[in-house]
Amino acid sequence: MKYSYLIPAVLVSAMFMFSSCEKDSKDPDTPTVYTYASVASENENIPCGGVISTQYSDSPYGSDISKVVDNDPATSFVTFHKEFFILWSGKRSFALKSYSIMSSAGDGTVPESWVLSGSNDNKAWVQIDKKSGQVFGGANTRKEYRTLSTTSYKYYRFVFTTTSANTAIAEIVLADGGVANIDDLMYLSHGSTLSSQTPMGEFCENRHKTTEEDIAWLADPKNEPSVIGGDGSLEWQDYDVTLFPFGSPVPADVNQQAIGDCCALAVFGSMAYVFPDFIKDIIKNNGDGTFTVKTYDPQGKSVDVTVSSRFLNGGVTGKNDVRTWSAVLEKVVMKWNSVYHTVGSIEGIPTEYTSPIFTGNGESFAFDYGVLDYAQMERVVTVMLNKGWIVVGGFHVSDQIIGDGPFKTVTAHAFSFILDDHTSAKYGARNPWGYSNGTTDYPDPYDGVAPIVDDGRTQPLIDLRICNPGSALDFKQKYLLPYTPPSF
Repeated sequence: MKYSYLIPAVLVSAMFMFSSCEKDSKDPDTPTVYTYASVASENENIPCGGVISTQYSDSPYGSDISKVVDNDPATSFVTFHKEFFILWSGKRSFALKSYSIMSSAGDGTVPESWVLSGSNDNKAWVQIDKKSGQVFGGANTRKEYRTLSTTSYKYYRFVFTTTSANTAIAEIVLADGGVANIDDLMYLSHGSTLSSQTPMGEFCENRHKTTEEDIAWLADPKNEPSVIGGDGSLEWQDYDVTLFPFGSPVPADVNQQAIGDCCALAVFGSMAYVFPDFIKDIIKNNGDGTFTVKTYDPQGKSVDVTVSSRFLNGGVTGKNDVRTWSAVLEKVVMKWNSVYHTVGSIEGIPTEYTSPIFTGNGESFAFDYGVLDYAQMERVVTVMLNKGWIVVGGFHVSDQIIGDGPFKTVTAHAFSFILDDHTSAKYGARNPWGYSNGTTDYPDPYDGVAPIVDDGRTQPLIDLRICNPGSALDFKQKYLLPYTPPSF
C-alpha cells in the first residue's frame, strides 16, 4: 500500500485538528511520530484516499497511525491510552457495508469496546455500530463486522475503550461492498474445476458439440426430457405456473420434493438470493404455457431451451405446491442433459455441473470439512457472497443439533448459504426442503434457514463448493442484506 505524510502546517490549516504533531518537538534526537498519515486512493484498506489520524502522539517510532492501513499484518499502530479515537477523513463519501479489525503480531491487545460513527462535516456524528466484550484470539486475528448502513459519509470515527494500557492494532479495513478477498485462505481449498479447454469447466471438456438439430430439438417445447430424476414412479402432469409468486425470485420459491437434486436446487436458491434479476432475465414467458430459458452449451456458446408447463409430479415446487421459476429451471436442466449427457439422471447432479448451464462459467473450488475454523469460514461465506459468487455446502454428520436447536444437520445433502442476522451468527444454511431438520413448525417461518452459530460442533462439519457467477454477476444485488423469508 502507498501512503505519504502531510506536513503539519498543511493538516492544521485544512482540518483544524492538531496543535502538535510530534512526540516531543523539543528534543531534536527524538524521531518524529505523526498522529496522521495521508493515504493514497489505490490503497488496499479503504475505498478511497484520505487521511487517517488519531488522538495522541504517544506511539513508539515505527508504530504510528499509518501502520493501521498499510496492509501489512507484521506492523501495528500502538498507543498507551485506555480511551482514544481513530478518525478517517476521506476524499469522498461512501456507505460503509462492513469493516474489519486485526490484532497485532506482538504483545499489544485490541480494545474490547468501541463505537463507530459517521459524519459528513466532522461535527455531527451518527452512530453506525457499537461493540463491547470483543476478544481477539491470538496474533493477527481478524474480526469482521457487517453494518446495515445505507448513508454515505466522508468521515468515519472509532472511539475505542480498553482496560489495557498497551493497545496495538495491526489493520483496520473499511469496505463499501463487503470484505475484500480470501486470498490468504486459498491454499486450504481444493477441487478447482477451472478448464483450459472450455469456460464451462472440467465437466464439459470433450463433450458433444451443438448441432442445428440440437438447437431445433431444444427449442421445441413438445420435446420432453429423457434425462430425468426420481425413482421411476413420477409422471408428467400439466400445471399452472406462477413464475414469481412473491414478485421477484426468492429462495422460498425452491422446495425440494421427490427428486434427489438438492445440489441443483441449492444453486437455484443461491441464485435467487444473490442475483434475483438474473433469473428474471434468463426466463422468457412465451404467454402460451411455454418458457424459453437462456443457457450455455458445453463449449460456452449460448443456446435457448424451451419447455412446456408439464412437470414431474414430484418435482420442485414453490410454497403451497405452486410451480414457479424453479420448476422451469429444473426441467431445463433435465432437457439440457438430454442432449449433452453430462449426467445420466439429475439425481445427485453436482453443484458445479448445474450453475454453468445458466451462468456460462464453470470455475469453482471447494473447502473440505475441518480445514477452516469458525472465523475463517465466516469470512469465506461473507466475502464470496458479497462478491456475487454462488456458495453451496453440506454437513459431514447428520442429526447434529445446531446451537441450542431445534435445527439439526443433514448429511449427503446440499444447502444454500446466505447471510443471516436472526442470531449471533452472520450466516446460515438454507435447506432446499424449505424447512429445517428438527423444526416442529410447518410451514417453517425461517424457510429452512439454520443459523451457523459458533457452538464448537457444527461449523467443523461443513464443506463448501463456491461457483463463479459468470454472466449473472452483472445482476448481483448492489448491497446483499441478510435473508428475510417472505410471508407464506
